[in-house]
Amino acid sequence: MAEHEKPPPDGTAPDPHPGYDRVAARETVVMYNALAYVLAGPLTFGPVGWGLDQLLGTSFLLPLGILAGMALSLYVVWVRYGSQ
Repeated sequence: MAEHEKPPPDGTAPDPHPGYDRVAARETVVMYNALAYVLAGPLTFGPVGWGLDQLLGTSFLLPLGILAGMALSLYVVWVRYGSQ
């Protein structure tokens, strides 16, 4: 500890990262997790729909897979983070 720094009056150790906002860091992590969920749904179910389109010779399952993936991912975000 430098000479100009004084220990806190309650006897606890000084903050090793002054100015670091743990709440803002937590909110940033939650935001990136939610973004990952939102992107993962369509990126997972879109190719499944495309594969079924190729297999069955149809053309409507790709958009249906993308929409279903988006709906499912938004539901997961709502259930996981909606009450916070």
